[in-house]
Amino acid sequence: MSLEIIPIGGFSEIGRNCVAIKHDDEVVICDMGLNLEQYIDYTEGLDNGRAGVSGKKLIQISAAPDVNILGDLRRDVVGICVTHAHLDHIGAIPFLANRFDCDIHATPFTAEVIESISNRDGLPLKNRVVKHPVNCRFRLTRKIEIEFIHITHSVPDTVAVVVHTKDGSVVYMNDFKLDHSPTLGPRTNVKRLQELRGAKCLIIDSLYAHKHEKALSEKIAEQMLFDAVLSMDTKGKAIIVTTFSSHIARLKAIAKLGERLGRKVVFLGRSIDKYTQAAEAADIHSFKGSAKIVAYREKIDKFLAKLRHPEQYLIVATGHQGEPKAVLSRIVTEGKLRLRPDDIVIFSSNVIPAGRNEQNREKLERHLRSKRVRILTGLHVSGHGAREDHRDVLQMLRPQHVIPTHGGHRQLEAFKDLAIKELGYKPDKVHILYNGKRLRLA
Repeated sequence: MSLEIIPIGGFSEIGRNCVAIKHDDEVVICDMGLNLEQYIDYTEGLDNGRAGVSGKKLIQISAAPDVNILGDLRRDVVGICVTHAHLDHIGAIPFLANRFDCDIHATPFTAEVIESISNRDGLPLKNRVVKHPVNCRFRLTRKIEIEFIHITHSVPDTVAVVVHTKDGSVVYMNDFKLDHSPTLGPRTNVKRLQELRGAKCLIIDSLYAHKHEKALSEKIAEQMLFDAVLSMDTKGKAIIVTTFSSHIARLKAIAKLGERLGRKVVFLGRSIDKYTQAAEAADIHSFKGSAKIVAYREKIDKFLAKLRHPEQYLIVATGHQGEPKAVLSRIVTEGKLRLRPDDIVIFSSNVIPAGRNEQNREKLERHLRSKRVRILTGLHVSGHGAREDHRDVLQMLRPQHVIPTHGGHRQLEAFKDLAIKELGYKPDKVHILYNGKRLRLA
C-alpha cells in the first residue's frame, strides 16, 4: 500500500495550482490552473488572441501545470477534482484535461464556469463534468472516496477536497478563509473539519502566512463600500466600480449600493457576464431585475456611446488590475465615456502583487488623476486566510503532515515557522515542496 503527493504546479510559486495524489495504482488530480500573468502576456501578444493556443505551449512558457511530470502515471488518473472557480485553479482544464481518461468533479457553480470557458474558447472537453453539492462525499473508485467540504472564499461553492484512502486522508485546502459573516452562502464547515482531526496530510494555501492577522469578513467589505460612497456627494457624478468578476457576493453588494443610490446598475464585460450566468445557473444568485449586463465589446461601446446621463447609473466594469484591454482601461484611455472632474472611480479590490499588474494599475491611476477623477482604492477584504487563520486550521485538523502551497519562498517559510516554532510540529512533518518533488507518506 502507498500514498504519495506529486506536486505539478503551484508549489513554491503563485499560480497554476495542481497536485496529484497517488494511492496504490490510482491517481487523483486536484485543480488545474493557470499562471495568469504568463498566460495573459502570451495571449495578448498573439494576433488571433486565444485561438490556436495549446496546452503544450502553455506548459512550455510555465503558464500551465506541467502534467508531463506524471509520465506513465497519466493512464492511472481516475479523477480531476476541483476546489473552486478561479482561473489559477481551473483555467488550464480546457487545455489539459483531455489528456486524461477520467471525469472532472466540481461543485455546480465551478462546473458551470468550466463549461463556459470551454465553450467560449472553442476547446470542447471529452471529459464528463460531474456536479456535486458542497458538503458531500462520493465514491470515486473501489479504493478512493472524495469529500467536498464547504469553505468560504471570494467565489461561491468553494470546497476543500478530501481524498480518503485506507492509508489515510489527504485534505487539499487551496484557497480558503474562515468567514463567520459571509454575505452569500454558508460559513466554513468547521464541524466537519474538526472531525478530520489527525488526517494524514494537509495541503494548504499559504499566500498570506507572513501577515500577522486574520482575514476580515466579506461583511466588512460591504460596509466599507457603503460607508465610503454614501458619505460622499455623488449628485451629478458618474460612478464606476471595478472588482473581481468572480466575486458574486461583492457584485451583489454593489447592486444593492446602486439601489440605495437610486441608480440603474449596469455590469460591463465578458467575464462578469460569464460568472453571473454561472451563479444563476447554479441557483446561487440572480441579478435579473437588479442589474443590466452588457458582455461584448461592440455592445459595450454602443451602450457607452449612447449614454447621455451617466450620473443616473452605477457602472460596474472589468479591469480592476488595470488590464489594458479590459473595459475600465478602455473607458479611460480610449475615451469610451467622457469622465469629468470629481467623477468617482472605485477599486473594490487589491492589486495582485505581480510586476505587470502593479505597472498596469499605476498607469491606469495616472490617467485617472490626469482627468481629476476621484479615486477610491482598497474597499476590499481578501479571500485568503492569513497567519492566524492558518493557526486555527492547524489546531482544528492537527494533520500528521503539512504541505504549504500557493506561495513564494517568503510565504512558505513563514508558514513553516508558524507550524514548527509556535505549534510544535517537528521539522520532518512540514514539507516545502517544488513542482515535481514527490513526497511519500505511506
